[in-house]
Amino acid sequence: MLHHPAGPSFRRALVTGHFSTVGDIEVLHRVEARLHKLGISFDIAPYTLDLLGLDPSWVDAAGLDPAGFTHLIVVCGPYAPDYPVKFPHVLARFRHCTQVGVNLTMVAPLSGCNPFDALLERDSDRMVRPDLSFLQEVARVPVVGLCLARSQREYGTRQMHDMAEQRLRALLRRGGAAVVELDTTLPRSANRTGIGSPAEFESILARLDALVTTRLHGTVLALKNGVPVLAVDAIAGRDKVTRQAELLGWPEIHALETASDAQLDQALARCLQPEARDRAQACAARARALLAGHGDDFAAALQAEARPERRPPVASRKGRLSQLAARWRHWKRGRFPRR
Repeated sequence: MLHHPAGPSFRRALVTGHFSTVGDIEVLHRVEARLHKLGISFDIAPYTLDLLGLDPSWVDAAGLDPAGFTHLIVVCGPYAPDYPVKFPHVLARFRHCTQVGVNLTMVAPLSGCNPFDALLERDSDRMVRPDLSFLQEVARVPVVGLCLARSQREYGTRQMHDMAEQRLRALLRRGGAAVVELDTTLPRSANRTGIGSPAEFESILARLDALVTTRLHGTVLALKNGVPVLAVDAIAGRDKVTRQAELLGWPEIHALETASDAQLDQALARCLQPEARDRAQACAARARALLAGHGDDFAAALQAEARPERRPPVASRKGRLSQLAARWRHWKRGRFPRR
């Protein structure tokens, strides 16, 4: 066994593991907190280099001097017999250290696979413990839905949906929100988030703290459920989303072409204030009041006399083909995918 020149009281740990899931990170933070409390210095080195970007403080174990460490702590996830061969830059190079396994699932029986000097496993063939993440307190962040309209070829060059998506995703990253993706498209097979009915959509929407959307029905259904909505009109010159929000008296409607990032940040912050829910509910009440006579209006509309002369003439087969060809050329020039 290597002896450190600082003496027998010296302790420094290398903490390693998969660190590739939310649960892994929660358990890692729990271990970090315990090491800090015990006054033991440490470095964190994931098994694989592709995870280094998750935290700038993490290091590559291959660049460390094993003689500078007294403990190797393997944290969370599965542990299999071939791991020392798969991850030799960590598990083989630091084999002289006191090795401690924490919150591991031991894939093979301990009789044939237990390299640890101390093992506090999550589960093995000898015992099962609760996952260590139960002890880790995690701060809550706002839960914000994101409901985006894709390209709408009816608006031609006025639409700015790609730019809207980039800016709104960046907005939510800056705001530190937990994002729930929503899509109003039906049927389920065409829905990007697997939603298959209005009931499913509104049941998810109603549980959010706020919604960010470029869709008219994203705006409308959020307010219907009393959910504050940051509505962004992604059509140059503004269009239906703005008209609907202004009619209902909802203030957080912004034009993509003129709103700055700072203005959108401030708007999202306002949507997350408690009083924003009251304003959203008031808008829903206003909408219902404005629609109070719609049933009678609809009944009266059914009494209207048919006037076919108001309709454009039906094109011949040749004319219809020409129209379709013209629409195809327009679609290719604008590269607008079908909705």
